[in-house]
Amino acid sequence: MELLAPWLEGPFTLKEASERYGEALVAEALRERVLKPVMTRLGPVLVPGGRGRVLLGLTRYYTPRPGPLEVALLVRRQAEAMAREGYRVLRRQGARAILEGRGERVLLVGSRGPLGRRPKPQDDLEASATRVVVLVPEGTVKRSRIEVKEVGVGSG
Repeated sequence: MELLAPWLEGPFTLKEASERYGEALVAEALRERVLKPVMTRLGPVLVPGGRGRVLLGLTRYYTPRPGPLEVALLVRRQAEAMAREGYRVLRRQGARAILEGRGERVLLVGSRGPLGRRPKPQDDLEASATRVVVLVPEGTVKRSRIEVKEVGVGSG
């Protein structure tokens, strides 16, 4: 399962995974087909390959689409940036994360398009958020009723 760490803690681009986990582990995971790259606008993102999906107890014949991978990657990066600022990550899953700190609870939501209203909470933890930040790719129209943060797709 060590070879799956870049996916279980990620997603990560190939470059980020090499820096965080070492080139040897990433190269071995790619060679063993535990991980495979999927091309996105952010560069190749590592996802479980056929063998990695079997180790996770999933069917081996599925590859995530680039769009949702980009959004999940942007949410992970923003959550890590907020954690460095003193926030504590309560949960991060896919395109959503909930963090707590500075007397507030923040819900991060990744979106591939413009939103016209506050995203609907999926559970009680998300409903308790005092602030919602929607992460959208650069160039998406801002809406005044919710806090929107444009994230550069090419940012590293």
